[in-house]
Amino acid sequence: MKVIYTDTPGNERGVCYRLLSEFFGVIGTASEVVVDGDAQEIVDAYQAAGIKVSDGNEQEATETDPLKMKVPELKEWLAAKGITFDATAKKEDLQALVPAE
Repeated sequence: MKVIYTDTPGNERGVCYRLLSEFFGVIGTASEVVVDGDAQEIVDAYQAAGIKVSDGNEQEATETDPLKMKVPELKEWLAAKGITFDATAKKEDLQALVPAE
């Protein structure tokens, strides 16, 4: 799930919006976090949890090989393929679910 911290929340489907002033802790189900504003404590908390944080402006190349993906992206990839998995599974266990091509 994508989480966006901003002072101007939107209504994009599948995105969780939070006000910058209302940070109560890391949302553990977040796969990507965008911080639109100056809130270093939010950035630091998510980075410490191993969750990708950006300002929403950079265009990062998306990894297409599921065996090279980070855990949040791999989970999204598996879910998109209809492959069920334990939400607490380790990366190696998730990679084992990737079908051989």
